[in-house]
Amino acid sequence: MKEEKIATRQSYGETLVALGNENENIVVLDADLAGATKTNLFAKEFPNRFFDMGIAEANMLGTASRICNLWKNPIC
Repeated sequence: MKEEKIATRQSYGETLVALGNENENIVVLDADLAGATKTNLFAKEFPNRFFDMGIAEANMLGTASRICNLWKNPIC
């Protein structure tokens, strides 16, 4: 039986959705790469828990640290 290969980024996006279903405190921050990293799958499923920070990675990490203070679990 031939096993179907799945791209790592596809698995990443699907896993984020699965984790989001299990834990409502998970939020995803993205640096304007939602299509490439497949975080758009999470964004489609949980639009209120997805934040596109644009091309501003340093700001994204600052935002993630503040989200931690709110007892949420950010994934960048």
